Amino acid sequence: MISTVDPLTAIGTHLNVFELPASASVHGAAAMSRPQVTVQLSCRTPSAIALGLLAWAGTLIEVTAQVWRIPHGDLVHLLVTGLLPDGADVVRVYGGMRIIDCSLGIDLVPDGIRTLRLVTLRHLSTPGQLMEEVTL
Repeated sequence: MISTVDPLTAIGTHLNVFELPASASVHGAAAMSRPQVTVQLSCRTPSAIALGLLAWAGTLIEVTAQVWRIPHGDLVHLLVTGLLPDGADVVRVYGGMRIIDCSLGIDLVPDGIRTLRLVTLRHLSTPGQLMEEVTL
C-alpha cells in the first residue's frame, strides 16, 4: 500500500537533487491511481511563474503545460504536469495570477482549461510578454 509519505519523500529527494524555485505549498496524495504531488509556486508575476514552471519542466518527464481559469473570480493558473524521472509519481506545479496580469486564459469560460506549448511559457518568461499563445 502506498502512503502519503511516499510521494512526499520522493519530492523531497527531487528537491535535494535539483535547484528549483521556492514553493508556497507542497501537497501529497496517495489515494489516486498513481501517487501525486502538487506544488504551488510562491511567485506571482507572469514571467516569474513561467520561469518557475520551465525550471520544473526541465526536471520532469512526459511534461504537459496548461492554463486553467478558476471557477469563480478573475484568476488563472498556469501549470505543468509531469512524472518524476523514475516515472513513479505525478507532479503538478502551478502558479496563479489575475487574468488582467496575463491575457492567457482570458478567453476561457470559468473552470475552462487549455493545453499550452512549452514555447508559450518560454515567451511569457520574458518580462513584459503578456500575450495569447505564441504561434511558431
